Order: sequence, then structure tokens, then C-alpha cells
Amino acid sequence: MSESVLAWLVIVVEGPDALTELCGVSLLERMRRSARQIGFGEATVLSNCVEVVRKHLGRQSWRRTDLSLEYRQVQSAAVTVKDVLTCRSHITYRPDTRVLIWFANFCCDPRLLRDLVKAARDTALLDLDPPQMVAPLWQNAAASRVCAAVVSPEWLSTSDSAADLHATLDLAASNGRLALLDAAQQDGYLSSMRRAVRPLVFPAPSPTLRPLAERLLLDETQKGVLDFPALVHAPIEKWLVSHLCRTTVTPNQITLLVALLGLAVTFFYSSGYLWVGTLLALAIGILDGVDGKLARLKIQTTKVGRIEHTLDLFIEMSWWAALAYYFHSTGQLPYAYAVLTSFYLFYFLARLARGFIQRRIGRSLDDFAPFDRLVRYVAGRRNIYAWLFTLSLLMGAPATGFVLLCSWGIVSAMIHIYRSVQIAISREQATGPAS
Repeated sequence: MSESVLAWLVIVVEGPDALTELCGVSLLERMRRSARQIGFGEATVLSNCVEVVRKHLGRQSWRRTDLSLEYRQVQSAAVTVKDVLTCRSHITYRPDTRVLIWFANFCCDPRLLRDLVKAARDTALLDLDPPQMVAPLWQNAAASRVCAAVVSPEWLSTSDSAADLHATLDLAASNGRLALLDAAQQDGYLSSMRRAVRPLVFPAPSPTLRPLAERLLLDETQKGVLDFPALVHAPIEKWLVSHLCRTTVTPNQITLLVALLGLAVTFFYSSGYLWVGTLLALAIGILDGVDGKLARLKIQTTKVGRIEHTLDLFIEMSWWAALAYYFHSTGQLPYAYAVLTSFYLFYFLARLARGFIQRRIGRSLDDFAPFDRLVRYVAGRRNIYAWLFTLSLLMGAPATGFVLLCSWGIVSAMIHIYRSVQIAISREQATGPAS
């Protein structure tokens, strides 16, 4: 989203609740990271405790310069409409620029803020039907349920300037003066996660409810439709992330570690140290899910993280090439390169087919139908291959294990290609040829 179409962002901090820490990141810092992720380059902080806020954000080391902040002290206990209007007179935005007001004492899914910015009318964001697991977080909250709103300058100028800003927005949301963006009504499906992740909104939790809030945030990081080994890895990854999130370790550092370990596997496989390479490969199967979970949990996604899948693919392919080299050079498998070539050919054909059908249906092939979800449990993937090869080592037949994992990959690819073609044909028959 281009910054030129974004609203003027006003972050409202009233009291210490905004500094509540969840999974190693305060609500205020989560807001800062979310704002940058959405596309904001600058924002104004309105607070009755500016120095505390400034000091808190100044301690944050992760890309804090990406969002330029202007701090403005308010004199009353609560921010008023007049505070926003007075502050606006010092801003260089166009006169018709809308205002996105974001209350820092709420934890809010960034997707909802993206939708709010796109709203055509003056709109308030709230959750009219919190999920059962989230409901306890609202029980002891203040009456206010609006966590953010986007309004025009005209809307602000026609409001009572002396009134409490939050109370004004709440009243406007209840009497229809503001349109409503209800978190409960938003489509939560994420193709990248292969599941629906319900967008959450909740106020700063009390100390006794903080573990519940953190558990909800951790659960949101888990992808759906997993292969069988990943089902085993998931609780281990979650445990690791729950501890790493409170440290200074970044997702990119974990990505780099996994890449180095992956290259080590390639070296050990090519040198014939099959057990050492396999044990490392099994460890990578767990660590590889940690960086993505940690990035989603702490809102630390970067360009490096986005190219991780390409790096993973290159390293994984080097493992099987290393095994083919070892088995061919030692005479254990004279046709190793022919097996490897067939595996590569079918793998990349299936990759093209899966990419095509995902663009057509708007979701991963693995999550399209019950049959595809079942196939995902056992279809050829790095985790499955590592487990198959481990089994072959335990049986004393590593060369046979190499042929087995390549054959497993070829059969899996054939199923994916067939399903992609089948779905494409059925879609074309139902809707007509794609333009």
C-alpha cells in the first residue's frame, strides 16, 4: 500500500496499559511495528505521559527508525477531540487527509487496520462477537470497545471538541454516526497459512489474564494442514518460540543458522557422513518452523524472511544432489543421477502446476479439498524425506532409502499435477475460460 494514500496516523496513549508486554513485545511497540508493516512512514503520538512513551520506544532496537514519530503531550487525563484538531494544525498533510486514530491499549490484528484504512466512510473498528477464548479478556475491560477509527477532518470538526476522544468514538459507533468494521465479520482465511486465522482484537490484559493473551497470539502463528512430521514438530516449535520471543534473538538470525546447518548437511551427505547429516536434517525440520513463527508473533517480517523459501529450496535440492553424488561415486547406485534427474523434473513440474492452480483458486492446493489435505500428511516434502531416509539408515539400506525418497517425491508430484489439472478443468467448465 502506498504511503500517499494512507491516512494521518494518530497513536493515542492514555496511561500505562499500552506498555503491557505480550510475548516479549509491548502493545505500543506492536502498534509501531504494525503501522510500518501496513505502510506508514510517520505518525503522531498523543499522550498524557509523553516522556514515558518516548523512553519506552527509544529502548526498542528493532527497526525503530522505520517509523518517524512526533510526540505531543496532552494536559488532561484523556485525549480529547480538541487535542487531535490542535495537533492537526501543525501537520503538513493535505486538508482532506483522513485521520486514523489508533488506541495503544489494544492488541489488534494488522489486517484489520489495513481494512480500516481502505474504508470509504468514517468507520470505527471493534469486535461485536469476540471468540469464546477471547471473551475473558473483555470481561474486566472498560466500557469502551472501539480500538481504532478512521475519520475525515469534517467529522472531527463537527464533534464536541472538549469531549473525551474515545468516548466520542464509542458514542458515534453506537448511534450510527460512524460505520462499523466488525472483526467478527472479516474473512480470516490466509492462503499463506493454509487456514483461517480469525483477526483478534482485545484490550490490555490484566496480569492474571496475560498468559491467555500470549497463548492466543502463539496459536495464531501455527500454519494449518501439516505433514505428519510437522505435527510432531509443532509443539516443540511452539515451546521454543515461547521462550525465544523474550530474548533479543531475531527470526533472521534463526534463518541464517538454519541455512548454515543446511549447508552442513549437504557437506556431510556428499562426504558419506550419512548419520551426522541426517540427524542435522531432523533438527532442521524443527528449527525451520521457528523463524516464521517468531516473525509472525513479534511482527518482525523482513525481505530476508520473504526469500527464505527460495533459500530453503536451494539447500534442500543440494541435499539430494549430495546423496546422488555419494552413492554414485562409491558405486552403490550407478544410476543415482538418473533417479535424481527424474525427481527434479517431476518436482518442478508439480511446483509450476501448484503455483498455477493457487492463482486460480486463491488458496493452496493442499487446503482445497479433504483429499488434498489427506495427501498433504504423507506427500513428499523435506520432512517426509528426512524421516524416510532415517528409516533406511536404521535398516542398513541408505542407497535404497535414496531411491525410495525420490520415488516418493515423483509419485507425490504426479498426484499434485493430476489434481491441478483436474481442478483447473472443473473450474473452467463451471466458470468458462480464464480471460
